Amino acid sequence: MGQRLFQPLSLLFLLALSWHAPVAHAELAVASIESITLPGAGVGYASPAIADIDANPANGLEVAAAGADGILHVEGADGSVRWSVKLPNYACTAASSTNKVFSSPAVGALFGNGVPYVVVGYGGFSGGTTCDGGVAAYRGSDGKKAWVFSIKAFAKKERYFAFLNTVFSTPALADVDGDGKLEIGFGAFDRNVYLLNSNGKVRWYYNAADTVWSSPSFANIDKDAKLELLIGTDISKNTKINPPTSDGGYVLAFKTAPLSPSKIAFRDPSKRAVVWARTFNQVVFSSPVVSELMPGNRGLELVIGSGCYFPEGTTAKRGREFRVLDAQKGRLLATLPTSTCSPSSAAVGDLDNDGLPEVVVTVSGEPQWGGDGKGRVIAWNPRTGQTLWTAVLPAQFPFQSPIIVDLDRDGSPEVAVASAGSVHILSGQAGEQLLRLRVNGTLQGTPAAADIDQDGLLDLVAAGARGANAGVVHIFSGFTNTEAAVIKTTSESLVWPQWRGGSSRRGAAN
Repeated sequence: MGQRLFQPLSLLFLLALSWHAPVAHAELAVASIESITLPGAGVGYASPAIADIDANPANGLEVAAAGADGILHVEGADGSVRWSVKLPNYACTAASSTNKVFSSPAVGALFGNGVPYVVVGYGGFSGGTTCDGGVAAYRGSDGKKAWVFSIKAFAKKERYFAFLNTVFSTPALADVDGDGKLEIGFGAFDRNVYLLNSNGKVRWYYNAADTVWSSPSFANIDKDAKLELLIGTDISKNTKINPPTSDGGYVLAFKTAPLSPSKIAFRDPSKRAVVWARTFNQVVFSSPVVSELMPGNRGLELVIGSGCYFPEGTTAKRGREFRVLDAQKGRLLATLPTSTCSPSSAAVGDLDNDGLPEVVVTVSGEPQWGGDGKGRVIAWNPRTGQTLWTAVLPAQFPFQSPIIVDLDRDGSPEVAVASAGSVHILSGQAGEQLLRLRVNGTLQGTPAAADIDQDGLLDLVAAGARGANAGVVHIFSGFTNTEAAVIKTTSESLVWPQWRGGSSRRGAAN
Protein backbone atom coordinates (compact mmCIF):
# COMPACT_ATOMS: atom_id res chain seq x y z
CA MET A 1 0.00 0.00 0.00
CA GLY A 2 1.19 3.51 -0.73
CA GLN A 3 1.98 5.66 2.29
CA ARG A 4 -0.22 8.74 2.39
CA LEU A 5 2.02 11.54 3.59
CA PHE A 6 -0.71 14.18 3.57
CA GLN A 7 -4.41 13.85 4.18
CA PRO A 8 -6.77 16.31 2.45
CA LEU A 9 -6.20 19.79 3.86
CA SER A 10 -8.47 22.77 4.13
CA LEU A 11 -8.10 25.58 1.64
CA LEU A 12 -7.23 28.08 4.36
CA PHE A 13 -4.41 25.85 5.59
CA LEU A 14 -3.08 25.45 2.05
CA LEU A 15 -3.06 29.21 1.57
CA ALA A 16 -1.15 29.54 4.82
CA LEU A 17 1.46 27.27 3.26
CA SER A 18 1.95 29.86 0.47
CA TRP A 19 -0.16 28.28 -2.25
CA HIS A 20 -0.55 31.55 -4.14
CA ALA A 21 -3.39 32.84 -6.31
CA PRO A 22 -3.23 36.38 -7.79
CA VAL A 23 -6.05 38.68 -6.77
CA ALA A 24 -7.41 38.91 -10.33
CA HIS A 25 -8.20 35.20 -10.33
CA ALA A 26 -8.64 34.50 -6.60
CA GLU A 27 -11.70 32.37 -7.42
CA LEU A 28 -9.49 29.47 -8.64
CA ALA A 29 -8.68 27.25 -5.67
CA VAL A 30 -7.55 23.72 -4.89
CA ALA A 31 -8.91 21.78 -1.94
CA SER A 32 -6.32 19.11 -1.12
CA ILE A 33 -2.99 17.47 -1.80
CA GLU A 34 -2.07 13.84 -1.35
CA SER A 35 1.47 12.50 -1.77
CA ILE A 36 1.99 8.79 -2.39
CA THR A 37 5.41 7.38 -1.61
CA LEU A 38 6.77 4.98 -4.22
CA PRO A 39 8.68 1.84 -3.18
CA GLY A 40 11.90 2.92 -4.87
CA ALA A 41 13.88 5.88 -6.18
CA GLY A 42 12.41 9.10 -7.49
CA VAL A 43 10.92 9.78 -10.89
CA GLY A 44 13.22 11.79 -13.19
CA TYR A 45 12.26 13.14 -16.61
CA ALA A 46 9.58 10.46 -16.97
CA SER A 47 6.04 11.87 -16.89
CA PRO A 48 3.07 10.06 -15.30
CA ALA A 49 0.32 8.48 -17.41
CA ILE A 50 -3.32 8.43 -16.26
CA ALA A 51 -5.80 5.88 -17.61
CA ASP A 52 -8.09 3.04 -16.61
CA ILE A 53 -5.07 0.76 -16.47
CA ASP A 54 -6.67 -2.17 -14.66
CA ALA A 55 -9.80 -2.11 -16.87
CA ASN A 56 -12.01 -1.68 -13.80
CA PRO A 57 -13.86 1.65 -14.08
CA ALA A 58 -15.58 1.05 -10.73
CA ASN A 59 -12.36 1.86 -8.82
CA GLY A 60 -11.47 4.99 -10.79
CA LEU A 61 -8.38 5.66 -12.88
CA GLU A 62 -4.78 4.65 -12.23
CA VAL A 63 -1.45 6.48 -12.49
CA ALA A 64 1.60 4.84 -14.06
CA ALA A 65 5.00 6.25 -13.07
CA ALA A 66 8.49 5.00 -13.92
CA GLY A 67 11.18 5.44 -11.27
CA ALA A 68 14.71 6.32 -12.32
CA ASP A 69 15.88 3.14 -10.57
CA GLY A 70 14.13 0.93 -13.11
CA ILE A 71 10.88 0.20 -11.26
CA LEU A 72 7.51 0.75 -12.95
CA HIS A 73 4.65 1.58 -10.58
CA VAL A 74 0.87 1.75 -10.98
CA GLU A 75 -1.09 3.55 -8.24
CA GLY A 76 -4.84 3.55 -7.73
CA ALA A 77 -7.25 6.41 -7.09
CA ASP A 78 -7.40 5.36 -3.43
CA GLY A 79 -3.67 6.00 -2.94
CA SER A 80 -2.64 2.35 -2.98
CA VAL A 81 0.14 0.97 -5.15
CA ARG A 82 -1.65 -1.53 -7.42
CA TRP A 83 1.59 -3.16 -8.55
CA SER A 84 5.27 -2.51 -9.16
CA VAL A 85 7.65 -4.37 -11.47
CA LYS A 86 11.40 -4.23 -11.96
CA LEU A 87 12.38 -3.44 -15.53
CA PRO A 88 15.02 -5.57 -17.29
CA ASN A 89 17.93 -3.24 -16.48
CA TYR A 90 17.06 -2.83 -12.79
CA ALA A 91 19.85 -5.11 -11.53
CA CYS A 92 22.62 -3.75 -13.79
CA THR A 93 25.32 -2.36 -11.49
CA ALA A 94 27.13 -0.44 -14.25
CA ALA A 95 24.49 2.31 -13.92
CA SER A 96 23.44 4.05 -10.71
CA SER A 97 20.03 3.66 -9.06
CA THR A 98 18.96 7.02 -10.50
CA ASN A 99 20.12 6.29 -14.04
CA LYS A 100 17.94 3.44 -15.28
CA VAL A 101 14.77 5.01 -16.76
CA PHE A 102 13.94 8.38 -18.34
CA SER A 103 11.21 7.29 -20.76
CA SER A 104 7.55 7.86 -19.83
CA PRO A 105 5.00 5.02 -19.68
CA ALA A 106 2.31 4.73 -22.34
CA VAL A 107 -1.01 2.91 -21.94
CA GLY A 108 -3.18 1.13 -24.50
CA ALA A 109 -5.03 -2.08 -25.39
CA LEU A 110 -2.16 -3.55 -27.41
CA PHE A 111 -3.87 -6.67 -28.73
CA GLY A 112 -7.24 -5.18 -29.62
CA ASN A 113 -9.15 -7.13 -26.96
CA GLY A 114 -9.80 -4.23 -24.60
CA VAL A 115 -7.12 -5.29 -22.10
CA PRO A 116 -4.83 -2.33 -21.26
CA TYR A 117 -1.05 -2.68 -21.13
CA VAL A 118 1.63 -0.32 -19.87
CA VAL A 119 4.53 0.12 -22.30
CA VAL A 120 7.73 1.89 -21.25
CA GLY A 121 11.26 2.44 -22.51
CA TYR A 122 14.25 1.75 -20.29
CA GLY A 123 17.97 2.50 -20.23
CA GLY A 124 20.18 5.20 -18.69
CA PHE A 125 22.78 7.71 -19.79
CA SER A 126 25.83 5.83 -18.53
CA GLY A 127 26.99 2.25 -18.24
CA GLY A 128 28.05 2.01 -21.87
CA THR A 129 26.61 -1.08 -23.52
CA THR A 130 26.91 -3.13 -20.33
CA CYS A 131 23.38 -2.32 -19.21
CA ASP A 132 20.53 -3.20 -21.49
CA GLY A 133 17.93 -0.82 -22.85
CA GLY A 134 14.74 -1.30 -24.76
CA VAL A 135 10.97 -1.33 -24.37
CA ALA A 136 8.81 -3.58 -22.18
CA ALA A 137 5.05 -4.18 -21.97
CA TYR A 138 3.10 -5.21 -18.84
CA ARG A 139 -0.55 -6.14 -18.35
CA GLY A 140 -2.42 -3.33 -16.64
CA SER A 141 -4.43 -5.45 -14.22
CA ASP A 142 -1.52 -7.13 -12.46
CA GLY A 143 1.81 -6.13 -14.03
CA LYS A 144 2.38 -9.48 -15.74
CA LYS A 145 5.06 -9.14 -18.41
CA ALA A 146 3.76 -9.44 -21.97
CA TRP A 147 7.08 -9.00 -23.78
CA VAL A 148 10.46 -7.26 -23.74
CA PHE A 149 12.24 -5.79 -26.75
CA SER A 150 15.95 -5.73 -25.85
CA ILE A 151 18.27 -3.40 -27.79
CA LYS A 152 21.26 -5.47 -26.71
CA ALA A 153 19.74 -8.70 -28.01
CA PHE A 154 18.50 -7.10 -31.24
CA ALA A 155 21.90 -5.52 -31.98
CA LYS A 156 23.56 -8.90 -31.51
CA LYS A 157 21.04 -10.59 -33.79
CA GLU A 158 21.33 -7.92 -36.51
CA ARG A 159 25.12 -7.65 -36.06
CA TYR A 160 25.43 -3.91 -35.63
CA PHE A 161 27.26 -1.81 -33.03
CA ALA A 162 24.88 -0.16 -30.58
CA PHE A 163 26.36 3.13 -29.37
CA LEU A 164 24.17 2.86 -26.25
CA ASN A 165 21.18 0.62 -25.54
CA THR A 166 19.16 3.44 -23.99
CA VAL A 167 15.57 4.26 -24.93
CA PHE A 168 15.06 7.83 -23.68
CA SER A 169 12.23 8.27 -26.19
CA THR A 170 8.69 7.69 -24.94
CA PRO A 171 6.93 4.92 -26.88
CA ALA A 172 3.86 6.03 -28.83
CA LEU A 173 0.96 3.63 -29.37
CA ALA A 174 -1.42 3.68 -32.35
CA ASP A 175 -3.37 1.37 -34.63
CA VAL A 176 -1.57 2.34 -37.83
CA ASP A 177 -3.40 -0.01 -40.22
CA GLY A 178 -6.90 -0.38 -38.75
CA ASP A 179 -6.63 -4.00 -37.60
CA GLY A 180 -7.53 -3.13 -34.00
CA LYS A 181 -4.06 -3.83 -32.62
CA LEU A 182 -1.61 -1.14 -31.56
CA GLU A 183 1.84 -0.61 -33.02
CA ILE A 184 4.67 0.90 -30.95
CA GLY A 185 7.05 3.58 -32.22
CA PHE A 186 10.16 4.94 -30.48
CA GLY A 187 13.77 6.00 -31.02
CA ALA A 188 16.91 4.81 -29.25
CA PHE A 189 20.48 5.82 -28.53
CA ASP A 190 21.65 2.87 -30.63
CA ARG A 191 21.00 5.21 -33.61
CA ASN A 192 17.75 3.60 -34.73
CA VAL A 193 14.07 4.48 -35.00
CA TYR A 194 11.81 1.47 -34.39
CA LEU A 195 8.27 0.46 -35.22
CA LEU A 196 7.12 -2.70 -33.43
CA ASN A 197 4.04 -4.84 -33.85
CA SER A 198 1.72 -5.27 -30.86
CA ASN A 199 3.62 -8.41 -29.82
CA GLY A 200 6.95 -6.58 -29.58
CA LYS A 201 8.36 -7.91 -32.86
CA VAL A 202 10.08 -5.51 -35.25
CA ARG A 203 7.89 -4.20 -38.06
CA TRP A 204 10.80 -2.12 -39.38
CA TYR A 205 13.74 -0.11 -38.07
CA TYR A 206 15.49 2.89 -39.57
CA ASN A 207 19.21 3.59 -39.28
CA ALA A 208 19.27 7.28 -38.27
CA ALA A 209 23.10 7.32 -38.12
CA ASP A 210 23.00 9.12 -34.76
CA THR A 211 21.21 9.08 -31.42
CA VAL A 212 17.43 9.51 -31.24
CA TRP A 213 15.99 11.36 -28.21
CA SER A 214 12.71 12.44 -29.79
CA SER A 215 9.41 10.65 -29.20
CA PRO A 216 7.24 9.90 -32.25
CA SER A 217 3.80 11.06 -33.33
CA PHE A 218 1.30 9.04 -35.33
CA ALA A 219 -1.05 10.81 -37.74
CA ASN A 220 -2.67 10.37 -41.13
CA ILE A 221 -0.83 12.95 -43.19
CA ASP A 222 -1.81 11.74 -46.67
CA LYS A 223 -5.41 10.46 -46.28
CA ASP A 224 -4.59 6.91 -47.40
CA ALA A 225 -6.34 5.28 -44.37
CA LYS A 226 -3.00 4.43 -42.75
CA LEU A 227 -1.13 6.45 -40.14
CA GLU A 228 2.38 7.75 -40.63
CA LEU A 229 5.11 8.02 -37.97
CA LEU A 230 6.85 11.39 -37.47
CA ILE A 231 9.95 11.88 -35.32
CA GLY A 232 13.13 13.93 -34.85
CA THR A 233 16.70 12.59 -34.97
CA ASP A 234 20.27 13.86 -34.54
CA ILE A 235 23.21 13.95 -36.93
CA SER A 236 26.88 14.92 -36.78
CA LYS A 237 29.11 16.33 -39.50
CA ASN A 238 30.49 13.70 -41.86
CA THR A 239 32.30 14.79 -45.02
CA LYS A 240 33.16 11.25 -46.11
CA ILE A 241 29.67 10.26 -47.25
CA ASN A 242 27.82 11.49 -50.33
CA PRO A 243 26.08 13.81 -49.85
CA PRO A 244 27.91 14.89 -46.66
CA THR A 245 26.09 15.75 -43.45
CA SER A 246 26.39 18.83 -41.24
CA ASP A 247 26.01 19.13 -37.47
CA GLY A 248 22.29 19.22 -36.72
CA GLY A 249 19.30 16.93 -37.02
CA TYR A 250 16.31 15.82 -39.03
CA VAL A 251 12.54 15.67 -38.80
CA LEU A 252 11.21 12.71 -40.77
CA ALA A 253 7.88 11.18 -41.76
CA PHE A 254 7.68 7.40 -42.31
CA LYS A 255 5.22 4.98 -43.84
CA THR A 256 4.16 2.36 -41.33
CA ALA A 257 3.61 -0.77 -43.45
CA PRO A 258 5.72 -3.78 -42.43
CA LEU A 259 8.92 -4.29 -44.43
CA SER A 260 11.10 -7.21 -45.41
CA PRO A 261 13.98 -6.87 -44.95
CA SER A 262 13.08 -4.84 -41.91
CA LYS A 263 16.10 -2.52 -41.95
CA ILE A 264 15.72 0.88 -43.63
CA ALA A 265 19.02 2.44 -44.67
CA PHE A 266 20.08 5.95 -43.66
CA ARG A 267 18.36 8.44 -45.98
CA ASP A 268 16.35 5.50 -47.40
CA PRO A 269 17.79 5.66 -50.94
CA SER A 270 15.15 3.23 -52.21
CA LYS A 271 12.33 5.38 -50.72
CA ARG A 272 10.76 2.28 -49.17
CA ALA A 273 9.62 4.05 -46.04
CA VAL A 274 10.67 7.71 -45.72
CA VAL A 275 7.91 10.03 -46.92
CA TRP A 276 9.98 13.16 -46.34
CA ALA A 277 12.98 14.38 -44.33
CA ARG A 278 13.86 17.95 -43.39
CA THR A 279 17.20 19.10 -41.98
CA PHE A 280 17.64 21.27 -38.88
CA ASN A 281 20.82 23.10 -37.88
CA GLN A 282 20.49 21.68 -34.36
CA VAL A 283 19.87 18.23 -32.91
CA VAL A 284 16.17 17.47 -32.59
CA PHE A 285 15.54 16.26 -29.04
CA SER A 286 12.07 17.81 -29.17
CA SER A 287 9.08 15.64 -30.08
CA PRO A 288 6.63 16.56 -32.85
CA VAL A 289 2.99 17.39 -32.24
CA VAL A 290 0.52 17.08 -35.11
CA SER A 291 -2.71 19.09 -35.32
CA GLU A 292 -4.91 21.18 -37.60
CA LEU A 293 -3.23 24.50 -36.78
CA MET A 294 -3.68 26.44 -40.03
CA PRO A 295 -7.01 25.93 -41.81
CA GLY A 296 -5.62 27.79 -44.82
CA ASN A 297 -2.99 25.09 -45.35
CA ARG A 298 -4.14 21.84 -46.90
CA GLY A 299 -3.83 18.95 -44.45
CA LEU A 300 -2.32 18.79 -40.98
CA GLU A 301 0.60 20.69 -39.48
CA LEU A 302 3.48 19.63 -37.25
CA VAL A 303 5.05 21.79 -34.53
CA ILE A 304 8.45 20.93 -33.05
CA GLY A 305 11.31 22.53 -31.10
CA SER A 306 14.97 21.61 -31.31
CA GLY A 307 17.61 20.47 -28.83
CA CYS A 308 20.70 21.94 -27.21
CA TYR A 309 24.03 20.52 -28.40
CA PHE A 310 25.59 22.39 -31.34
CA PRO A 311 27.94 24.21 -31.45
CA GLU A 312 29.81 22.15 -28.86
CA GLY A 313 31.77 23.91 -26.13
CA THR A 314 29.77 27.14 -26.16
CA THR A 315 26.57 28.55 -24.66
CA ALA A 316 25.62 30.13 -28.02
CA LYS A 317 23.48 27.18 -29.06
CA ARG A 318 21.60 27.17 -32.34
CA GLY A 319 17.97 26.19 -32.78
CA ARG A 320 16.34 28.99 -30.79
CA GLU A 321 12.91 28.42 -32.23
CA PHE A 322 9.87 26.21 -32.63
CA ARG A 323 8.89 25.44 -36.21
CA VAL A 324 5.56 24.65 -37.82
CA LEU A 325 5.86 22.31 -40.80
CA ASP A 326 3.35 21.08 -43.34
CA ALA A 327 2.88 17.50 -42.13
CA GLN A 328 2.21 16.18 -45.64
CA LYS A 329 5.37 17.51 -47.30
CA GLY A 330 7.55 18.88 -44.48
CA ARG A 331 7.52 22.47 -45.81
CA LEU A 332 8.33 25.21 -43.28
CA LEU A 333 5.19 27.26 -42.64
CA ALA A 334 5.99 29.40 -39.59
CA THR A 335 8.65 30.00 -36.94
CA LEU A 336 8.37 30.97 -33.28
CA PRO A 337 11.67 32.56 -32.17
CA THR A 338 12.69 31.71 -28.59
CA SER A 339 15.35 33.02 -26.22
CA THR A 340 17.19 29.68 -26.09
CA CYS A 341 17.02 26.28 -27.73
CA SER A 342 14.28 24.04 -26.34
CA PRO A 343 14.07 20.22 -26.33
CA SER A 344 10.54 20.29 -24.87
CA SER A 345 7.35 19.28 -26.68
CA ALA A 346 4.52 21.69 -27.48
CA ALA A 347 0.92 21.51 -26.28
CA VAL A 348 -1.93 22.56 -28.57
CA GLY A 349 -5.43 23.68 -27.72
CA ASP A 350 -7.98 26.47 -27.99
CA LEU A 351 -7.00 29.03 -25.33
CA ASP A 352 -9.36 31.86 -26.29
CA ASN A 353 -12.52 29.94 -27.28
CA ASP A 354 -12.37 30.97 -30.94
CA GLY A 355 -12.56 27.38 -32.14
CA LEU A 356 -8.95 27.28 -33.36
CA PRO A 357 -5.94 25.86 -31.50
CA GLU A 358 -3.02 27.84 -30.14
CA VAL A 359 0.46 26.49 -29.41
CA VAL A 360 2.02 26.58 -25.93
CA VAL A 361 5.72 25.83 -25.38
CA THR A 362 8.26 25.93 -22.57
CA VAL A 363 11.73 27.39 -23.01
CA SER A 364 14.53 26.77 -20.55
CA GLY A 365 16.61 29.56 -19.09
CA GLU A 366 19.59 27.22 -18.54
CA PRO A 367 22.76 29.39 -18.48
CA GLN A 368 24.69 26.56 -20.14
CA TRP A 369 22.39 27.03 -23.13
CA GLY A 370 22.70 30.81 -23.15
CA GLY A 371 19.71 31.51 -20.92
CA ASP A 372 19.27 34.03 -18.11
CA GLY A 373 18.37 31.47 -15.44
CA LYS A 374 14.61 31.91 -15.80
CA GLY A 375 12.19 29.67 -17.66
CA ARG A 376 9.52 30.88 -20.01
CA VAL A 377 6.12 29.62 -21.07
CA ILE A 378 4.96 31.06 -24.40
CA ALA A 379 1.55 30.95 -26.05
CA TRP A 380 1.51 31.56 -29.77
CA ASN A 381 -1.05 31.93 -32.56
CA PRO A 382 0.45 29.91 -35.45
CA ARG A 383 -1.93 31.43 -38.01
CA THR A 384 -0.81 35.03 -37.42
CA GLY A 385 2.65 34.45 -35.97
CA GLN A 386 1.61 36.54 -32.96
CA THR A 387 2.93 35.73 -29.48
CA LEU A 388 -0.16 35.92 -27.27
CA TRP A 389 1.70 36.00 -23.97
CA THR A 390 4.97 35.06 -22.28
CA ALA A 391 5.19 34.01 -18.64
CA VAL A 392 8.63 34.33 -17.00
CA LEU A 393 9.02 31.89 -14.10
CA PRO A 394 11.72 31.02 -11.54
CA ALA A 395 11.96 27.62 -13.20
CA GLN A 396 14.00 25.52 -15.58
CA PHE A 397 12.46 23.42 -18.34
CA PRO A 398 15.11 21.16 -19.89
CA PHE A 399 12.49 18.62 -20.97
CA GLN A 400 9.32 19.54 -19.05
CA SER A 401 6.44 20.45 -21.33
CA PRO A 402 3.12 22.23 -20.70
CA ILE A 403 -0.34 20.72 -20.52
CA ILE A 404 -3.62 22.53 -21.21
CA VAL A 405 -6.63 21.72 -19.05
CA ASP A 406 -9.65 23.60 -17.72
CA LEU A 407 -9.07 22.60 -14.10
CA ASP A 408 -12.16 24.32 -12.69
CA ARG A 409 -14.26 23.57 -15.81
CA ASP A 410 -15.37 27.18 -16.21
CA GLY A 411 -14.75 27.23 -19.97
CA SER A 412 -11.40 29.05 -19.72
CA PRO A 413 -8.49 26.58 -19.86
CA GLU A 414 -5.35 26.80 -17.76
CA VAL A 415 -1.75 25.92 -18.61
CA ALA A 416 0.18 23.80 -16.09
CA VAL A 417 3.96 23.32 -15.99
CA ALA A 418 6.22 21.72 -13.38
CA SER A 419 9.77 22.54 -12.38
CA ALA A 420 11.97 22.16 -9.30
CA GLY A 421 9.55 22.06 -6.35
CA SER A 422 6.43 23.60 -7.85
CA VAL A 423 3.62 23.18 -10.34
CA HIS A 424 2.72 26.54 -11.88
CA ILE A 425 -0.88 27.10 -13.02
CA LEU A 426 -1.22 29.89 -15.58
CA SER A 427 -4.22 31.54 -17.21
CA GLY A 428 -4.55 30.18 -20.74
CA GLN A 429 -5.90 33.49 -22.01
CA ALA A 430 -3.38 35.89 -20.48
CA GLY A 431 -0.52 33.85 -18.98
CA GLU A 432 -0.66 35.26 -15.46
CA GLN A 433 0.06 32.84 -12.64
CA LEU A 434 -3.11 31.71 -10.88
CA LEU A 435 -1.64 29.17 -8.47
CA ARG A 436 1.77 27.94 -7.49
CA LEU A 437 1.46 24.46 -6.01
CA ARG A 438 4.56 23.73 -3.95
CA VAL A 439 5.75 20.23 -3.10
CA ASN A 440 8.38 18.85 -0.78
CA GLY A 441 10.82 17.55 -3.38
CA THR A 442 11.73 17.99 -7.04
CA LEU A 443 9.77 17.67 -10.28
CA GLN A 444 11.48 17.05 -13.64
CA GLY A 445 8.62 15.70 -15.74
CA THR A 446 5.38 16.97 -17.21
CA PRO A 447 2.22 16.85 -15.05
CA ALA A 448 -1.01 15.13 -16.06
CA ALA A 449 -4.70 15.78 -15.38
CA ALA A 450 -7.86 13.67 -15.19
CA ASP A 451 -10.78 12.95 -12.87
CA ILE A 452 -8.97 10.08 -11.13
CA ASP A 453 -11.54 9.24 -8.47
CA GLN A 454 -14.55 9.96 -10.72
CA ASP A 455 -16.02 12.54 -8.34
CA GLY A 456 -16.75 15.04 -11.12
CA LEU A 457 -13.74 17.24 -10.29
CA LEU A 458 -10.40 17.23 -12.09
CA ASP A 459 -7.19 16.14 -10.39
CA LEU A 460 -3.64 17.19 -11.26
CA VAL A 461 -0.78 14.69 -10.91
CA ALA A 462 2.96 15.32 -10.77
CA ALA A 463 5.61 12.66 -10.15
CA GLY A 464 9.06 13.37 -8.77
CA ALA A 465 11.58 12.72 -6.05
CA ARG A 466 12.01 13.51 -2.39
CA GLY A 467 15.66 13.23 -1.50
CA ALA A 468 18.07 10.87 -3.23
CA ASN A 469 16.14 7.63 -2.89
CA ALA A 470 12.46 8.41 -2.44
CA GLY A 471 9.90 8.52 -5.24
CA VAL A 472 6.60 10.30 -4.82
CA VAL A 473 3.40 10.97 -6.77
CA HIS A 474 1.59 14.20 -5.83
CA ILE A 475 -2.16 14.46 -6.46
CA PHE A 476 -3.82 17.88 -6.28
CA SER A 477 -7.59 17.60 -6.03
CA GLY A 478 -10.74 19.68 -5.88
CA PHE A 479 -10.03 22.59 -8.24
CA THR A 480 -13.02 24.88 -7.93
CA ASN A 481 -14.16 28.29 -9.09
CA THR A 482 -17.02 29.76 -7.09
CA GLU A 483 -17.59 32.49 -9.68
CA ALA A 484 -17.83 30.18 -12.68
CA ALA A 485 -20.99 30.80 -14.71
CA VAL A 486 -20.55 27.73 -16.94
CA ILE A 487 -19.40 24.29 -15.88
CA LYS A 488 -17.98 22.28 -18.77
CA THR A 489 -17.88 18.51 -18.91
CA THR A 490 -14.72 16.64 -17.97
CA SER A 491 -14.02 15.61 -21.57
CA GLU A 492 -14.40 19.21 -22.79
CA SER A 493 -12.00 20.37 -20.07
CA LEU A 494 -9.18 17.94 -20.91
CA VAL A 495 -7.71 19.92 -23.80
CA TRP A 496 -4.10 18.58 -23.86
CA PRO A 497 -4.01 16.90 -20.46
CA GLN A 498 -0.86 14.74 -20.54
CA TRP A 499 2.65 14.60 -21.98
CA ARG A 500 2.24 13.88 -25.73
CA GLY A 501 -1.47 14.67 -25.42
CA GLY A 502 -2.72 11.53 -23.68
CA SER A 503 -1.80 8.21 -22.14
CA SER A 504 -1.18 6.57 -25.55
CA ARG A 505 1.52 9.24 -26.15
CA ARG A 506 0.45 9.53 -29.79
CA GLY A 507 1.36 13.22 -30.01
CA ALA A 508 -1.56 14.16 -32.25
CA ALA A 509 -4.66 16.28 -31.61
CA ASN A 510 -6.65 14.72 -34.47
